[in-house]
Amino acid sequence: MKLPYPQSINCSFDGFPAALDVRLGSKAANVVPGSSLGSKFVLRQTPKSGVLQGEYVAGAAIPDLAHTYTDTGDDDDYTLKVSFIGHGTFYKLTQSSEYLRAQVYKAIVMENPDTGQKIFGDAFDCETLIPADTDTTALFSYDGPTVRYSDPVSSGGGGTVVINGQTYNIEGATSITVSSASGGTVTYSIVSDKLLIIS
Repeated sequence: MKLPYPQSINCSFDGFPAALDVRLGSKAANVVPGSSLGSKFVLRQTPKSGVLQGEYVAGAAIPDLAHTYTDTGDDDDYTLKVSFIGHGTFYKLTQSSEYLRAQVYKAIVMENPDTGQKIFGDAFDCETLIPADTDTTALFSYDGPTVRYSDPVSSGGGGTVVINGQTYNIEGATSITVSSASGGTVTYSIVSDKLLIIS
């Protein structure tokens, strides 16, 4: 269930890698014409991935927010797009409820320009001990971790990045985003045992 903001708010998906190395299952293979069970794709995050598509306005529907990957790294030109979406909603079960309930919806959206979208999602609903009159606007607020740097960043190979003399080891399926004092941002990730540098 999606209610107007601030009763509903987008999920924060933290720690997503820069790229995914995937093999299609039977349902996913039906989305992409010409593919089959086990077809391999390397998907990269798109420019709109993780970027709120609008602003939160009290009383209005929440804007879209998704972590999106495509085989081209482009939002609009692709063969396969995979998006991770979700939102949480605080609500009262009845008008006289003393506490809020919480419902979290998460889904994976698979898309091909010719066959359209297929959504695989699930909702979790539970009671909370949050008083029903609580302002839900600022209950959850997450910022992704970043490392600030001023010196050049170098790669030591094998998933090693050196920033300001500090060595960071990046394991498979993880990534690190570094932001320079001048405003530049670079993401490093390991996919298929290769170090990807995404600027």
